[in-house]
Amino acid sequence: MVSEIKHRILVVDDELLNVELMRAYLEDEYDVLTAYNGADALNIIKNEVPDIVLLDVMMPDMNGCEVCRVIRQDYQMDFIPIIMITALSSREDHIRGIEAGADDFLNKPVSKFNLEKKITSLLRIKEKHDTLLLDRNKAYDYLDCVGALVAVLDNNYNLIHINKKGLEMIGYEYKRIINTSWVDSFIPASYSSHIRRGYNDLLSGRAKQHENYEYPIIISDGEERLFNWYDSLLGGDDGGIAGILISGEDITQRKVAESKLQDYARQLENSNELKDLFTDIMRHDLLNPASIVQSFVEMLEDIEEDEKKLRILENIKLSNAKLIDLIEGASQLAKLESVEDISFVKINISSLITNSVTNFSMDMTEKNMNYELLFEDSYFAHANPMVERVFTNLISNAVKYGSENSTIKLSIDDIGEYWKVSVIDQGEGIADKDKNAVFERFKRVHKENICGTGIGLAIVKRIMDLHGGLIGVTDNPEGKGSIFWLTLKKAQ
Repeated sequence: MVSEIKHRILVVDDELLNVELMRAYLEDEYDVLTAYNGADALNIIKNEVPDIVLLDVMMPDMNGCEVCRVIRQDYQMDFIPIIMITALSSREDHIRGIEAGADDFLNKPVSKFNLEKKITSLLRIKEKHDTLLLDRNKAYDYLDCVGALVAVLDNNYNLIHINKKGLEMIGYEYKRIINTSWVDSFIPASYSSHIRRGYNDLLSGRAKQHENYEYPIIISDGEERLFNWYDSLLGGDDGGIAGILISGEDITQRKVAESKLQDYARQLENSNELKDLFTDIMRHDLLNPASIVQSFVEMLEDIEEDEKKLRILENIKLSNAKLIDLIEGASQLAKLESVEDISFVKINISSLITNSVTNFSMDMTEKNMNYELLFEDSYFAHANPMVERVFTNLISNAVKYGSENSTIKLSIDDIGEYWKVSVIDQGEGIADKDKNAVFERFKRVHKENICGTGIGLAIVKRIMDLHGGLIGVTDNPEGKGSIFWLTLKKAQ
């Protein structure tokens, strides 16, 4: 029995564990090739030509975008799907990947389900693309090799001469067709009146010479073949018109290939629409089973007495809560990323901050923490109500990462046209090299025993971008800890 040929997938990542995880996901259904740097990846692509490349973005020496750009520009690959696998998922990062030539993206950590769906989709598109390229190349080769049909018609449109290439194209012997009516013998009945009228106009001078147009002819086996025609008049010895010189190029295969390419374009458009629909479905339906798990765990905690089992249930409960938080955060971030314009109203931000911090009073009590409001009056800003989520996330992080027995301070400062809001904690602080990264999606600075998804600050950053404000983080000058600050335009 002949075994089915497997598609080959190249996994490129400088981390051995990431490569082995991908191999575990894929090796049952695909032949997995591996590379641990950009140079080796390019060498494998050049010699092995894999069906799909799974390309890590952050690699030393040559990053994923650079590798992708070389594949597209230097190697002149007609089409090889490239999936960028990255923890850098901002819009700017996606734009850089798209400009380099990436076809799709997966965020770390990669789930087997999402990976398989994207690979299946791109392989299906690649197979159609390869078939279309084959059809197109066949058509181009045919036109290059065969050339054109060239024939001479007399003034009654009888065929008085045809070249050898033309004979090969229509499948007849010269003696059998010479002096027969071109219109009656070779042109389909549905076109004959139109073509005869065109020849009449050409002979009478009502139509221009040297015009290109298309019509089919019937060849020897009864098949209709579509030709692109170019006609000109032949002068006679007496100064009159001796006939019409026609030359035609068989464009049947090219038209079929063009039609397939148009269908392919429509399929790609439908594929993008289906991908968006699939994302929406996943966003909503994932919450249901996670909520059910939460309910059952709470029921089991009520009836279970074994301490070991209760610890296991508590771990399940914490992990599931993290999953729910991630789904809800990702859902909100996805909605925010699809929004370009928001409405603004006059909002008292001091009231929003006060309400937000009091909502965390129980969490602060558990850590014996206090808070201090360094403002008293009302401060009105030109903002959208969603800005309350910004204050909630920043205060939540201050409580989560702050030290026990510490104090969280909140201030509002006047800096001209803007209010500057600061949330000051006394936690471990953030290293300078990580200060920008904390606002990236799914990026969380290493903090032991902290259950976070790394998506909260990405939501904060997106909301502030929509407001046209700034956001950043600095060290707390009073000691350890950080100051997260943002700016909002004052209300008139």
